[in-house]
Amino acid sequence: MSSPTKTVGVIGGMGPAAAVDFFRRIVDSTDAERDQDHLHVLIDNQPAVPDRTAWIKGEGPDPAPILIESAQRLEAAGADFLVMACNTAYVRAEVVAESVGVPLVNWVEVVAAAVRRQMPQGGTVALLATEGTIASGLYQSAFAAVGLGTMLPDAAEQGVISAAIYGPNGVKAGTADLTPMRTAVDRVGAHLAAGGANAAVLACTELSVLYPTPPGWRIPVFDAAQIVAEYVIELAGGKIAERKEEPSAL
Repeated sequence: MSSPTKTVGVIGGMGPAAAVDFFRRIVDSTDAERDQDHLHVLIDNQPAVPDRTAWIKGEGPDPAPILIESAQRLEAAGADFLVMACNTAYVRAEVVAESVGVPLVNWVEVVAAAVRRQMPQGGTVALLATEGTIASGLYQSAFAAVGLGTMLPDAAEQGVISAAIYGPNGVKAGTADLTPMRTAVDRVGAHLAAGGANAAVLACTELSVLYPTPPGWRIPVFDAAQIVAEYVIELAGGKIAERKEEPSAL
């Protein structure tokens, strides 16, 4: 096998567990027979990036300056292209991309295109994400651009999702046993499926940590981080490994 040819720069730390999970997905999804078949990945795990949802809600500082510093650091270190391991951070993607001379992967558009390929008949996608991502409209616009509708959780359901991400027993808190949070989000996913969603997207990297494998909600469940990890592998010149068994979604 030939070695990948491009160096990946990952802007991480949002949060650290999510950056680790994204890197794990890249490694696990690369078809490799030896060390040299894996990607060259540079990760700037910068947890000082201000909370993206807080900024979108007008309750915190702009994350862009530190995201730009991270992007420029990775470019200087030799990254051929960049990816931010955070869905919500893409609300500042334009200014980050303008600050460097290498491409920034458009995470949201990559996800929307991949979901559309798996839904040739169209339909409605349930969006599970941070309040900030939902308020930004990034995914709603991207889905509409490829002919898909979006279903959003109601206020109570969003509260459950936010607790799984930010709460004292959630992913960002470093909780060892995430089973109760996973069970609670499962109920939300099942309710959205029963309400007419044709598929669901886990559009928060903390939800990717919560679900290392897709949940069984009786509809296809697409993980944004997994989709982008596979896209990054091919963009860098690597090859995606064949799945050992067919998952319930994707």
